[in-house]
Amino acid sequence: MAFCERLSEQLAVVGTIDPTATLAALGSVDQIDMSLHRRCLFVLMVGATNVGPGILVNVQEGTVAAPAAAVILTRAAADTAATASQYVFEVSAEAMGAGYTHLRFDITPSGASTVAVLALADVERYSPGSDRDLASVVSIQAAN
Repeated sequence: MAFCERLSEQLAVVGTIDPTATLAALGSVDQIDMSLHRRCLFVLMVGATNVGPGILVNVQEGTVAAPAAAVILTRAAADTAATASQYVFEVSAEAMGAGYTHLRFDITPSGASTVAVLALADVERYSPGSDRDLASVVSIQAAN
């Protein structure tokens, strides 16, 4: 049997917005240093309690000093249904502008919403990816 890294060793949890009920509050995932990664995947989870005209999402690129210099992805999620929804945003380091090394995920609900965000970085340039998991990751469990 060939050696295969676990996904928890290939992927790093590099940012989160913990599940929370918000009322038009702004939330941001910590800056993500893309010099360590090739791709970053943001998963936005919106609860069934979403009320109001929607949610504005901006994935911003920049530098350490100016992490929000330019918007690389944006979405105004106008979903106000009573069902839970998920949105996925992916950015590759190669798609970022010249001189930009960091990403930031900003979310602004425009009404009462329950939201959470998980940011995963893929293809660690310096393995294993689990070495760079956030301090808030309490446990990694795997079944062989």
